Amino acid sequence: MPMTDDQQPIERLSLADIAMRRLRDDIVHGRLEPDEVLTEVALAGRLGVGRGTVRTALFALEADELVVRAPYSNWRVASLNAQVIWEIYTLREAMEGLAARIIAERPDGGERDLVAAAFARLAPAEAGSVDERVAADLGFHRAIVEATGHRHLIKRYAALSTKMEWLYRWSEMHWPARFPLEADHRDLFEGVMRGTSDEAERAVRAHIDPSLAADLDGYRSLIARGDAGSESANRTPDPA
Repeated sequence: MPMTDDQQPIERLSLADIAMRRLRDDIVHGRLEPDEVLTEVALAGRLGVGRGTVRTALFALEADELVVRAPYSNWRVASLNAQVIWEIYTLREAMEGLAARIIAERPDGGERDLVAAAFARLAPAEAGSVDERVAADLGFHRAIVEATGHRHLIKRYAALSTKMEWLYRWSEMHWPARFPLEADHRDLFEGVMRGTSDEAERAVRAHIDPSLAADLDGYRSLIARGDAGSESANRTPDPA
């Protein structure tokens, strides 16, 4: 019998864990912008913790590729440019394509119920807040991966998920393009649930490729307006 909320174990977090989560949330929600310089002193004052705690948190975020550091220099938020957008989407497509193949190839042992339940949450989220849309949209894609039961794939997809959410929220802030969530995901849902392995993988590509193109176009428009920039901002990645 599943535990109720008040029966769940209390999660014990260190100060460094709390600081890391606060900073990760600030980055993902755009309160700390791409390429913004971060100093341990300023962050310690902002979070009300010591510099050692901040440093531990920053090392954890570096492992998640949300911050970078230069030797003998300050930390900064990672870049978010055309190359990074392309890398996030192509890696995501490869992982979700593999997941779709695995689900399509296997006899259904109830795993598809997880995907169906996540799909059912899309329509109610369409008119909701950004938080609700992000949770439903990315939750559906995560359900496809988790339904495989492939532990290594699930672990590596989880590592990419924070950057996926970061890009999703950044695009909503700078080049918003609202679309009906259920209709946009229906072909993908049908391909995964009822298609052959090849059809399921093609459905993933057909869903993700237009999103990649739209976000690259949105980013280039942002650059053209002069609202963002970096040394690689105008570089167009070559998928070949």
